Amino acid sequence: MNDAKRAAGVAVVVGNSVLLAKRIKEFEGKPVPYGGFWSIFGGTVEEGEAPFKTASREIMEEAQINIPVYELKFIKCFHEDGLDFIFYVHEANQLLTPKLNFEHTEYGWFDITELDSFQEDIDPKIVECINLYTKKRELEKGSS
Repeated sequence: MNDAKRAAGVAVVVGNSVLLAKRIKEFEGKPVPYGGFWSIFGGTVEEGEAPFKTASREIMEEAQINIPVYELKFIKCFHEDGLDFIFYVHEANQLLTPKLNFEHTEYGWFDITELDSFQEDIDPKIVECINLYTKKRELEKGSS
C-alpha cells in the first residue's frame, strides 16, 4: 500500500514556450516546499479526487486559467520526499495571461529549450518532465 501524499500539476505550453510561476517562500510563517522556485501550477489531490481534476482545479485557483480535464496530457508521475506528483501538459494555442493568487509572486513565459540552463531556482523534476514532454511531442510529429 502506498502511503505517499499525491499532488498534480499542469504545465501550459504554446509552441516552445512554457508558463511558469514563482512560488511564495512562506505561508503563515512556515516555509513553502520549493519556495522561491519557478514551477508549474499544481497542488494536493483531495480525498476522492482524480489527479487530472486536481491539475485543472489548481490552475484555476492559482492562475484563473480554465483548462477542461479532457485537454490535459499525462506526461509522468514521479516520487519525491514522500510525495507522488502527477505531471500534465496543456497545449494552448496562444499565450495566456494568468491572474495569480497569493501562492505565486510572478509569472513568465520561458523557452522550453533553455530550461536546462535556467539561471534561477527551478525544480529539476519539473524540467525533466517538460523535457520528456518535448521528446514525446517530437516523436508524435515524426510518426504523423
